[in-house]
Amino acid sequence: MGEMPAVSLPLHNIPHKKQLAFSGAEEKVPAVSAAFSLNISLRNTRPYYSSATCKKTDMQAKTPTLARRYLFKLIANVAAVPVYLAMEAVLPRALGPKLYGDYSFATNLFYQMAGFLDMGTSTCMYNALSRRQTEGTLITFYMRVCALVLCIVLGCGLLISSVPSAGSLLLPGVDLWLIPLAAFWAYLTWWCQVMRSMNDGIGATVPSEMVRTCISLLAVGALCLLFFLGYLDIYTLFCQQYAMLGLTALGYWIVTSRCGRGTWEQDGRLSWSLTKERFRAYCREFYDYSNPLFVKALIAFLMLAIERWLLQWFNGSAEQGFFSLSQKVGMACLLFVTAMTPLLMRELSIAWGQKDLPAMGRLIDRFAPLLYVVAAYFSCFTLAEAGVVVQIFGGSEFAAAVLPVQIMALYPLHQAYGQLATSVFHATGRTKVLRNIQVCELFYGLATAWILLAPNDMYGFGCGATGLAVKTVCVQIVTVNLYLWLGARFVPFHFWRLACHQLWSIALLLALAFFSRWATMQVGILGDALSIWRFIGSGIAYTVLVGLTAVLFPALLGLSRNELHGLFKRVLNRKRGG
Repeated sequence: MGEMPAVSLPLHNIPHKKQLAFSGAEEKVPAVSAAFSLNISLRNTRPYYSSATCKKTDMQAKTPTLARRYLFKLIANVAAVPVYLAMEAVLPRALGPKLYGDYSFATNLFYQMAGFLDMGTSTCMYNALSRRQTEGTLITFYMRVCALVLCIVLGCGLLISSVPSAGSLLLPGVDLWLIPLAAFWAYLTWWCQVMRSMNDGIGATVPSEMVRTCISLLAVGALCLLFFLGYLDIYTLFCQQYAMLGLTALGYWIVTSRCGRGTWEQDGRLSWSLTKERFRAYCREFYDYSNPLFVKALIAFLMLAIERWLLQWFNGSAEQGFFSLSQKVGMACLLFVTAMTPLLMRELSIAWGQKDLPAMGRLIDRFAPLLYVVAAYFSCFTLAEAGVVVQIFGGSEFAAAVLPVQIMALYPLHQAYGQLATSVFHATGRTKVLRNIQVCELFYGLATAWILLAPNDMYGFGCGATGLAVKTVCVQIVTVNLYLWLGARFVPFHFWRLACHQLWSIALLLALAFFSRWATMQVGILGDALSIWRFIGSGIAYTVLVGLTAVLFPALLGLSRNELHGLFKRVLNRKRGG
């Protein structure tokens, strides 16, 4: 909950070749090194620029290093894990499968609508602001875009709720009063993500993540208090969510205004006014970026909305609730990886700005296996211990969700790969390739969804939540590897090495996870298969086994033995120096 989207994270944060060309504005490249070479350390090497005339602005000079920004994002995501787990353990129990399914279905539909209306404009704003960090009128312009998105999303929610026939068709089985509430929630969630990326763009990652962490902790405390006092229902849930998202957006805005104070154009203050010339220039800039992505955004919206609609139409709200639970468990496994991907995308963007394709290839070769293994570490353990996970999250009412949870546990594995792979196409301006692939994905993805969800008399198997989980994971594996294969044709990274790493690393980690489960079940004092103490013991054993395996076989992390030794030496030297 909170800022976690109802579906997959958007594959964005990499610039288009036509972007960042505001008339008369000087392009400034942040002093962040893109030459990571073969060093796993996330510290910066000496900075370099695209030309001798490139200068650092005051804001860029005080931008934290990539390592420090990643550290704070990682800490914030680590803190978000118990918060997220606590929220998702409370909500299914408080609402039950049907109401939880209706809530998830309605919020997912409007969140996808907000993402469609975005059409990559938030990405354009992020990258433009990263390079023109004193141009406060960019923020002023994009706040107008946010207001337009609000009017459309909330207007559609009110319209659907006021026409019962439209509500029963578009959101079958969902109460009409729930629809506008879900629409407003979806907008606030999207808006918080925009504000967060805005702070990343101006280099204010550290205070932004501190705001996010503090408010998330307060929010989960309030939610748990409502639950234990018996006041948590769908109405109080929306009130709590609105308060949390509103405070988060306010905190992000305070960070934006304070960190940029004294550096913005027009006397160092943000101005809400725009000249007609500048407004038209921004419209042209954003249109040039987003126009090629319109078809892609439309396809993504239709594909994600229709498959959930099919599940609701054929299988009902309870199956929707089972799938939603499995999806949220998968998203929890992804929290650690999402800390790094936007920052790596920024480095890829800078490397492309330098026309340094070998540096882009090195970044992907170096960090893609690491991101995959971090996601696989959590995913494999979740798959092996799905019974306990479902018991913790949903209780006995969600026992039928065990198999969907096991399947969706594999979903985070290729999500990070997908973000990195599509960022290569965005960075090099090959958005038409993305559009063509997504057109193909629309057809084979929806055909797969129909076959797995439709009843037998409509040429389907009627698999419900399990069927949609199978479709989601399998289609993502095919599509992401297609992205990687095509991307390797113009960026020099090793596709087949990455493909082989996907197979043997997941097999190894699954073997360790199931071995840990079996070993702890043999120890009778830890309890039965659903015992929380056995679950914790299994997690400890699994972590130790994975750590030993990574030390003995550093190729699991995408490292050579010499690189691993060098990393240990640097850590020891830092401790001695401290």
